[in-house]
Amino acid sequence: MARRDKHHIPQIADEFDAQWFSTTIGPRYGGMVTEVKREVIGEGIGFLGELYRCSLTWRGTTDAPDSVIVKIPSKVVKNRSLGEALAVYEREIRVYREMTHELGMPTPQFIYADYDANPAPWLETLFVYLFGKLPVFAVSKLLNLLLLIGGKSPRRYLLVMEDIHDARPPSQIEGGSIDDALNGLDLLARFHAHNWCNSERRDSHPIIWSIGHLPKVVQASYRRNRSDFVDRFGALIGEQVVQKMDEVQEQLPELCSQMERDPWTLCHGDYRLDNLMFRSNGETVVLDWQGLAWGRPGWEVAYFITTALEPHHRVEEEMMLQRYHQGLVDAGVNGYSYEELIEDVSTSKAILAHRMVAGDDLLDTEVESRDGDFIEVLVKRVVGWVDVK
Repeated sequence: MARRDKHHIPQIADEFDAQWFSTTIGPRYGGMVTEVKREVIGEGIGFLGELYRCSLTWRGTTDAPDSVIVKIPSKVVKNRSLGEALAVYEREIRVYREMTHELGMPTPQFIYADYDANPAPWLETLFVYLFGKLPVFAVSKLLNLLLLIGGKSPRRYLLVMEDIHDARPPSQIEGGSIDDALNGLDLLARFHAHNWCNSERRDSHPIIWSIGHLPKVVQASYRRNRSDFVDRFGALIGEQVVQKMDEVQEQLPELCSQMERDPWTLCHGDYRLDNLMFRSNGETVVLDWQGLAWGRPGWEVAYFITTALEPHHRVEEEMMLQRYHQGLVDAGVNGYSYEELIEDVSTSKAILAHRMVAGDDLLDTEVESRDGDFIEVLVKRVVGWVDVK
């Protein structure tokens, strides 16, 4: 077998072999991997990356994991382009390498990662400047160029982390129970309180963007995908919701600015059921840190509730919001009233429905899922929570 440079960064599953594991993580555990069995996981519920469970047979150590999770970028060109444009691959690796010890949230143990350096970091500064200055129709054309560049990027990314095999993974498609939602909100309140207005933690990691980052990009995607989205989902969501999304389109920069005002906190960025793992001892482990951002806490509360629960749970919304807010208060947060939370959640619901249209433009969502049409379920669920009156 040919020798490989330690810096080799596999981007296909066949290269997660015994030699590669022995070279990269073998020294960490003082042993050698003799056999690897690979299994694809998470098909149909994640769009920007590929996940593999690698079962490892070791020699020379009894203190090494029997299995690990390996994460690499999506092979779908459109989705890979968006992942590159949003810097999600580098962000997640840096979160695991540099931040998990300070986030105040249980995460899988970081084992190994590697990625290629950005060959042209100045491009991001240029695009951000232009996205802020150009009108929406021009931003749309510029976005196409950015996605084209992203789709042709030669950069490689790879993350190896703990396999959380001793926990219950709730199903996003099936929807969560109120108990699951309350457990998730309790943890979210503690996470938000731990990172409340922590400028040092935020500003020392410039790859953490605001939740309202580059609103004109979202407006451009909405503008060019609205008709197709309404053709696909209009009968499902109804005219009132479409009208509400059109209102958001006109107001989006101002609404995004509202979501960035004080007080703010760090946000997981994709806090939903598929990224929570419930252990029998009561611990909840949180996966997928590609979208770590900062902004108003009500944004993330709305994202979690509307993606986790069917709209018939609206009768329990007040109870859930009170539970979350009390969690903030119990953790020492003041200066963020329950009334502000309600306002932020209502605004965020409308923005999230609007982003469904943009996301459908920027992602290839026509993927097969063993659980059915994942996107259709999420669209129906999220828009069902929108306050249309």
